[in-house]
Amino acid sequence: MTDKQSSMSVNKHVLTHDLKLRQLSNTSIFLRGRLFVLSPSAQNQHNWFDLSKVNVERYQEKPYKGFLVVRFFDKLLVADLDRFIREMMPADFYVLPSSGRPHWKFNIKFSNSTHYIINQQNPSKPYPVREFSVPQLQELLDKRA
Repeated sequence: MTDKQSSMSVNKHVLTHDLKLRQLSNTSIFLRGRLFVLSPSAQNQHNWFDLSKVNVERYQEKPYKGFLVVRFFDKLLVADLDRFIREMMPADFYVLPSSGRPHWKFNIKFSNSTHYIINQQNPSKPYPVREFSVPQLQELLDKRA
């Protein structure tokens, strides 16, 4: 298993087993009914992750209730996906690598007992996210399903 595959697998069992979400192909998208969970994994020394434009567009195809659940080492950092997209993913601030697949790059910072997500292309606006336990996340998703 490569490092990338290992990183993508961290806490995936929480999503698929505990939260009863179904992974869409080999993406960071997890679904259950009207729930759409975009769940990247940040398992690196620089605390970064990315979100692909294609995955965000899939969210906008149907009337889903969406959440961003970043699997940050052993933590689950959660945000409302609509608000996160609106505030942190402006259309003109994504990266277009040589592969031609546009995405946004983010870092996670910890300050004053709060985790923040920072868009690497626009670092002036930290976005606070909450850490959830598995039972707290189950309760949140069950309310919205």
